Amino acid sequence: MATRVIADFLPVRPGITLLNHRFRIIRKLGGGVFSDTWLVEDEKRTDGDSRYLAAKILNRDGTRRHDNGEMQELAFMKKIADCEDIDALPILRHDFVVTGPRGKHLCLVMDTLGSDVGSLRRQSPSKSLPLYFVKNIILLVLEGLEQLHSLGIIHTDIKPDNILFDDITDEQIEQELSRQSLITDGEHELDGETYPICVSQPIPHKFSWNTSRHDAELLNVGLVDLGQAQWVGKQPTVDEISAPSLRAPEIILQSSFGPKLDIWSIGHLSSSLDAGCSTQKMVGMIEILQHAYKRDQYFNKNGTLRRIGDIFPGSLVSALENYKILDKDDLQPTADFIASCLRLDPLKRPSAKELQLAPWLKDAFTC
Repeated sequence: MATRVIADFLPVRPGITLLNHRFRIIRKLGGGVFSDTWLVEDEKRTDGDSRYLAAKILNRDGTRRHDNGEMQELAFMKKIADCEDIDALPILRHDFVVTGPRGKHLCLVMDTLGSDVGSLRRQSPSKSLPLYFVKNIILLVLEGLEQLHSLGIIHTDIKPDNILFDDITDEQIEQELSRQSLITDGEHELDGETYPICVSQPIPHKFSWNTSRHDAELLNVGLVDLGQAQWVGKQPTVDEISAPSLRAPEIILQSSFGPKLDIWSIGHLSSSLDAGCSTQKMVGMIEILQHAYKRDQYFNKNGTLRRIGDIFPGSLVSALENYKILDKDDLQPTADFIASCLRLDPLKRPSAKELQLAPWLKDAFTC
């Protein structure tokens, strides 16, 4: 796993501009191993354009990985931007390369989104969200996923932290900027210049972890971070797909994979938001894949899973019930939905389009 090296990032300070003085840096929205995302003001916008945008600036390593084809986020976002109707996916507005003191940095400018669903979930005492809220989130993510898959793109990294609240307006951003000043955590020096270490300050959204059913009707989200995404049917460009605890069986067993990989992640996402737990703690593998490079490490000669007794703590319904969060009437329908996503054979998992018609989601966005 790569680690964050501060010298690899473009050194910035609030007030500097990018792309011929067009985008003025205001404050940091978030960051990761390969990039930082900054709130910027478009000082050359035309009437009707958003005043504030988000600039994702890749570090030298992330830019190099784009140059050699290992990361393809720019190509994916351009593909999405060519679509007329975009649901729950990031919209690329501009892309360009900045040359810093230590090298090149790819910049992706897109619409500003709010903080992530994972942060909201962690604010809840039970680390879960109301079921009606979860269903709305899942349905929106599936709509975005259906479009992504229709474009031949596999996300590979669906999780609460990669789902951001949408519908952030310029007015909301201006209110936040007047309410909360820039936060820094010291300074760092690079080539004789001193730069502030800016703390991430995502734009707040209007929802609370226990938001009402009525307010949940106003929800809109964006599925972000295509840094590890892959093209359907093409050789993977990275060695590791997904976090270890979230990997689908076809990844663990080094078998071929396709869009149904993301459906496995939807199962994990649902259990995480519904019950505040990892599905890995509740269910194990119950079938086998017939063609897998590592199958002999996991299965006996007769095709049964090795050490199967250590994997099953009980039924999925019982496991959900143990968390004492869902109402009794919701246990079986929720378990059925999660189980449909977690079928070991990816061919037996429903598509993103089919999942939107699942009985469990029929009351999404209905007061």
